[in-house]
Amino acid sequence: MLHTLAHTPRTLRRYLLALTLGTTLLGGQAAMADGPLVMAGGFLQESHQDVFRAVIDPIDKPSSEIRLGVVPAATGNISGNYAKIVDAFTAIGLTEANIRLLPLAVADDRRTEDVDESQWAENGRDSELANSIAELDAIWFLGGDQTRITAVLLEEDGSDTPVLTAMREMNARGGVLAGTSAGAAIMSPAMLAGGDSRGALFHGFRDDYESMNDQEHGPAIVRQGLGFFEAGLIDQHFDRKARLGRLLAVMLEHEGGMPLGIGIDEGTALVVESGEWRVAGGGGVTLVDLSAATRPGEGFPISVANVRLSYLLPGDLYLPESGEYRVRDGASETVGSEYFEVPVSLQSGLFSANRNLQELIGFDLLDNSATERVESLLIGDEGQALRLVFTQDDQTKGYWSQDMTLDLYSFENVRLDLERLRVELHTP
Repeated sequence: MLHTLAHTPRTLRRYLLALTLGTTLLGGQAAMADGPLVMAGGFLQESHQDVFRAVIDPIDKPSSEIRLGVVPAATGNISGNYAKIVDAFTAIGLTEANIRLLPLAVADDRRTEDVDESQWAENGRDSELANSIAELDAIWFLGGDQTRITAVLLEEDGSDTPVLTAMREMNARGGVLAGTSAGAAIMSPAMLAGGDSRGALFHGFRDDYESMNDQEHGPAIVRQGLGFFEAGLIDQHFDRKARLGRLLAVMLEHEGGMPLGIGIDEGTALVVESGEWRVAGGGGVTLVDLSAATRPGEGFPISVANVRLSYLLPGDLYLPESGEYRVRDGASETVGSEYFEVPVSLQSGLFSANRNLQELIGFDLLDNSATERVESLLIGDEGQALRLVFTQDDQTKGYWSQDMTLDLYSFENVRLDLERLRVELHTP
């Protein structure tokens, strides 16, 4: 039984209690928009053309006729980042004349001397701009500070501005909504705006948000998102910034309605189209399932049992309506054919091998016959600590494939438990 929101700040309670996310990862039905969604985890490179192609491929037009709108609100470098997106999409066939900068922003780009973009802050209410959205086939949200996007597209009471309503209508007609980093964070009904895993797991939440510095440390900050993707809670920059704990904390503090979280790696996108979820780019997407999770106790640091983790790579498919996981061509199961038989020590950070989630679970657990569990340690303040226990059981499936000589692992239903510890650190 997930515990109540007693320790949750007032603004987070208001936003989270307003949500209805009636889905589970395995066997549930996920609500989704009519048109495709492309949500990238940040730090895209020119080589990630398959992410950009995922935006235009569903559109039944020649590339040269596709009309793309770009929302710059999140970034402080509007001119520079818009130019990069123009380069990325013209490289795959769009014409520059059909790529349009939408005047939606709250901060001035000091690099543009002839325009003050902060004057665009009220344009979410502009009826002419709202009407023009109907001419577009796709919209791309630039990365940066996600609170700036919601500031320009949501009314003060949390309702839609006319421009946001027009975006929903475009998507309902089959148009594509896409974005990277902040442009992915806004997609879910609740939006992760700040904090890190250590701060969220040990201290919970805070209301105040001052700048992008707050995205990198401290308790979690949650704001209202735009709700284009209703199936769960989105987090981005997921593996490099170690945001699994942050995502878990917010999911667990929601009362009875947030069983699914989605963590998108950098250089990677989750593509939601025609009832299927797939991955584009160079990394993977983590699915965090709380439908069978239990809480040993309330309060902080957060402890939890039987969280289920799955991980999708390019070529894998997840079908949310049936809960089916379809593995990529050429992948083989690890169970019964493990390559390694190596004792595994406690994973403790910089001097530990296989530090990221996919490698830890792939190399040390799933493809290793010497153990059925691996552990990692997170140390907090004043002797508090959490032990993260990843377990392979009869529900778990692991998959291995190679890209030339690179080993790639994906998996279903790895169990995660967070256990409270007390530790003492002594200086010799």
